[in-house]
Amino acid sequence: MSTAQPASLDAERYLLGVLLRDGLPLPITEVTPLDFFSPTHSDIASAIVSLTEQEKQIDELTVSEVLKAWGTPIEYHALDGLIKDVGFSPLNKSWLVMIRRDAHLRRILAITSRATEALQSPDPDPKAIIGFVADGMKELSADLKTAKGTGPQKMELESLQSFDRENDPDCVLGNRWLCKGGSLLIVGQSGTGKSSLMMQAAVHWAIGRDFFGIDSKGKRPLRIAIVQSENDKGDISEAFQDVSFGASLNPTERQLLFENLAIYRDTTSVGKAFPGMLKDLITAHRADIVFIDPLLSFAGINVSDQEQVTHFLRHDLAPILLETGAILIAMHHTGKPMKASDKEGQTIADLAYAGFGSSEFTNYFRESAFLFRVAGETPVYRFGLTKRRSRSNLKNADGNFSPEILIRHAREKGAIRWEYASPSDLPQPDTDSSPAKGSPRRFNRD
Repeated sequence: MSTAQPASLDAERYLLGVLLRDGLPLPITEVTPLDFFSPTHSDIASAIVSLTEQEKQIDELTVSEVLKAWGTPIEYHALDGLIKDVGFSPLNKSWLVMIRRDAHLRRILAITSRATEALQSPDPDPKAIIGFVADGMKELSADLKTAKGTGPQKMELESLQSFDRENDPDCVLGNRWLCKGGSLLIVGQSGTGKSSLMMQAAVHWAIGRDFFGIDSKGKRPLRIAIVQSENDKGDISEAFQDVSFGASLNPTERQLLFENLAIYRDTTSVGKAFPGMLKDLITAHRADIVFIDPLLSFAGINVSDQEQVTHFLRHDLAPILLETGAILIAMHHTGKPMKASDKEGQTIADLAYAGFGSSEFTNYFRESAFLFRVAGETPVYRFGLTKRRSRSNLKNADGNFSPEILIRHAREKGAIRWEYASPSDLPQPDTDSSPAKGSPRRFNRD
């Protein structure tokens, strides 16, 4: 009975594409040519190592020359294809982790397969089989202990001292507001428009624009995946069309949007099935950001049980984000609807814990945001950040930083998108200066 070989072929392609595109050496302390599953990818990695040792330039031309000299039938256009596949994506260290992990899994599979063959032989020798497995696993265990990314990783003080905080390569949004592997929880009542807010952020970041001031590092277009469960094709289409129309996309931006944004509906990947789906989705799209709408539709746990929530967030989801480098942005419902009077006087920090379920949701997420309606007939909402707001670049209607802004549903009737609210949108104070009923002033009238 054959068993599929563990392999992350996309990670292999993307890693080699970045190395060829940017002229970088193979980081052999983290991955070696033998760790690649594809023989072609292994040969290309070996050629890159050879050029590095000779202190020669690394690109598709020099690598193809080395491969030709070795008699390896890998054409130049194949190398160029690797570069085109990776596009403008930066080096993602999670690719190294995935390649090395699968190499170790293949070694485990090889050891166990050999042991199984020996067991099925006419006269199996238990002692010899045990010795073979023990020696193989011992060697593999030693290799794993020296591999990067496993167990506690010491942060060298010299490296911390010299860290360039203004040019962090892992920064994705804001001023180190959200970095690779980060997370954001957006809390709001049902029916407020969280899904359209999510769509607007996704569209703007996918084309390299800011979202109410929050922009990507260097205004880089981001690869974004959305997985949601509550809205059908028509609902999603309306929000996508209206947000895109409101953004007045030029031809280049339209092309970027269709290249960088992927939207899915999933009503079955719940509980234990969710982490695997999430990882596959992130990997398939090389996503910088993945939106989940709403989080409760996928968790499959008692969200009021802190132990279950902790396991779900810190043991199921966190390793995926750290491995892939993707940022998770989750839309989350409040509990019992809050009256306007209940929210009056509450600080931004108070509102951080307005989400339904355990406080662990807010504790885990790197940033927590809220979306609550302001009292009055006009659909005006407070949108604010609660933890790392000063790093976000969130801006109000005047273009100035603010930890909390006022936004509203579009003024255009029927349009599904968000815009800044104006002072005229807010309830106006009562200007009637006549004495109120029961006031002593009423007796002073002429």
